[in-house]
Amino acid sequence: MINQPARFAFMDAGEAARRLGIDRLTLEQWVKDGRIKARRGVGRESFFRSSDVEALYNELHPEQELAEAIAADERESAAVGGKPGPVRKKQDPQMRVYLRLQADAKWYDVAEEDIQTWFNQLDPEGYERNKRNAEHAIKKLQFLVSQIEDGIQRKGQSSS
Repeated sequence: MINQPARFAFMDAGEAARRLGIDRLTLEQWVKDGRIKARRGVGRESFFRSSDVEALYNELHPEQELAEAIAADERESAAVGGKPGPVRKKQDPQMRVYLRLQADAKWYDVAEEDIQTWFNQLDPEGYERNKRNAEHAIKKLQFLVSQIEDGIQRKGQSSS
């Protein structure tokens, strides 16, 4: 939760960015991406519903249980040498996909410059492992997108 409850129904862009822990450029990009809706005020000033900011904050900062489940999922994904990661309680498939998407939603915050900085500091011993992890994630996300596209197509056919 955001540290202090909002006293007003709306807040300006500076306050929204501060409460979300991001800069204004990121906030503007999220508005363009449709992640949060800006309300126009007088002139060029944008305002945001406090409840929308709170909801996005909660999405960015999942509850402890969700955070632990995401961390466990990431440990399992980082298995080395083809050996499985630590054994853990099996999750409902719907919850596993939801948790994964919540964790992957944070890629909005990562600029290409951040990736380049990370790579420049990466030990060459980690190249192959990180490449495998990235390729695996891409493959799963491509499958997810294909499932969604199939669902959209089926929905379009059924409403015709």
